[in-house]
Amino acid sequence: MHWALGDAGAALEAGHDLHEQQFHTRERKARMHTDLARAYLMHNRPERAAAELLAALRVSPAEVRERPAIRQVVTEVGQRHRGATGVRELVTAAGVLA
Repeated sequence: MHWALGDAGAALEAGHDLHEQQFHTRERKARMHTDLARAYLMHNRPERAAAELLAALRVSPAEVRERPAIRQVVTEVGQRHRGATGVRELVTAAGVLA
């Protein structure tokens, strides 16, 4: 929620103690990762954003590949941070043209 309000720092603080094991469905686990990715991207940490999006892909590929909002995040990361660690792998795995 904090990232939606534009407060990446608060979002990252709120997500600091979250772990996949706390969530019961693959979709919720992936959503945790995509929300953290958005916050990291807002905080200008593209490597961490890419890592979270790759984690979401491993947990539930559909959450990244089929949700338009998340595909847009992947596209943005791929276009703006092409040289960042993990970005090339992310774009390829997500099947997004960047």
